[in-house]
Amino acid sequence: MNVKKVGSPSSESLSKKERRRREFEKEKANAPSYMRAAYDELERKSRNREKYDKQGVFFDELSKDHLHNQTYEQRLAKAAQLNGCEFKEAKPFKKPFSSREHHGTDNHIGWCDGQVVGIRRAPFWGGFCFLWFILCVYMLFFSVVNVVFFWNFSYAYLIPVSILGPMAVHKVWEWGAWIDKIEFNRHTGLVRMPFSFLRRRFYVPIEDIELCEGPVVQAARGGGEMATGSLVLTKYPKRYWFRPTITVFGGMEQEHFQKDKNAMGTGPFPESMKKYLDAEDKQINRFEVW
Repeated sequence: MNVKKVGSPSSESLSKKERRRREFEKEKANAPSYMRAAYDELERKSRNREKYDKQGVFFDELSKDHLHNQTYEQRLAKAAQLNGCEFKEAKPFKKPFSSREHHGTDNHIGWCDGQVVGIRRAPFWGGFCFLWFILCVYMLFFSVVNVVFFWNFSYAYLIPVSILGPMAVHKVWEWGAWIDKIEFNRHTGLVRMPFSFLRRRFYVPIEDIELCEGPVVQAARGGGEMATGSLVLTKYPKRYWFRPTITVFGGMEQEHFQKDKNAMGTGPFPESMKKYLDAEDKQINRFEVW
């Protein structure tokens, strides 16, 4: 296995590092108490990165034999084989697509385990669970009103059911959250699209997916924002009459290796990615993963 250096710190970078460290300490000192744990975690990770650098592993690039080396045509044929039918060209889309060039901003919009990136679509399974949650809230309101205002205890049994119901719905949502995820597989170069009532899962090469950016949803009282958009296919399986267009929402990137879960939440963390992790610290110990 060939191992090479991918970078090393310079005197200039060390001075910048010292300035960043002082700015971090100032921010930590002025942070509210509920944010201290987050700053402590960032500080722990920073110390670990320094440790990996001293150990001589941080800037070592590992073999990338696990990545695919197939051409687009080979992956298109593989996708057609997995789908059980050939592809057809889609009609031109009316709206412009987003650029594929990196624009310098790091967007955490999915779940990543190094092998697979999972991006959630507009709720399908999640919407189903949300409806059950609303039903539980309605049952609680209905039963409490009957007991308090009408002294009618015939529906009192709904109170514990409606209280425990949301907990059960949350567990069911966690179990089936993978249904709403679009799977981008770095090791195969293919994307597995989610199924719906009228369409089963299918595969496409990543080159045949374009992003059309949508509005940014702003949370109430400045509590944050969430990007939206649509994934538009330039090719899709012939069995479908209409081009599938899938609305996607931003999400929170999670460190799945700490829970030994893959990005889809359907199995253990990928073995091929564990070589980039420090087993004791549960942290990436490399400057570059790809």
